[in-house]
Amino acid sequence: MTESHPRTGAKPASHPLRPVIFLVIVFGVWLAIVASRNLWIGKELVPWQSDLAAAQTEAHSSNKPVLLYFTASWCGPCQEMRRSVWTDKQVAAAASKFVPVKIDIDQNEKLASQYRVESVPLLLVLDDAGQPVRALAHGVDAAEMEAWLTSANLSSARP
Repeated sequence: MTESHPRTGAKPASHPLRPVIFLVIVFGVWLAIVASRNLWIGKELVPWQSDLAAAQTEAHSSNKPVLLYFTASWCGPCQEMRRSVWTDKQVAAAASKFVPVKIDIDQNEKLASQYRVESVPLLLVLDDAGQPVRALAHGVDAAEMEAWLTSANLSSARP
């Protein structure tokens, strides 16, 4: 039962674009949320490379181990680490003792297969021959990552 106007008795007219306006408002709110979320994510402070061969050459000349990080855009823990771990100054300082390489397993399936990546995130510290000497096969917070990188660097120190 629709109500009528108290003085005229006329029924209120429904605006024909009302559903469209509603959808535009909902879409606008959603877009604002997504945009603000992306603005609040800090910049990754770890200077990731994407070319493992070039990183191994640099590692050899700089006498640093390679830190190989396998990730994926659909990986929830990887995205959380992107927001809260790789933006941390202490983590970046600890990672500076390595030549860091980030590999998206969907974009480089051959390398992921070569290193037998079964799940992500996966971090490997590589020796001079490109063989893993240390692995971390799950997401961690910034403090855990800093501790792991510090101990990994000590245990993989080169003569």
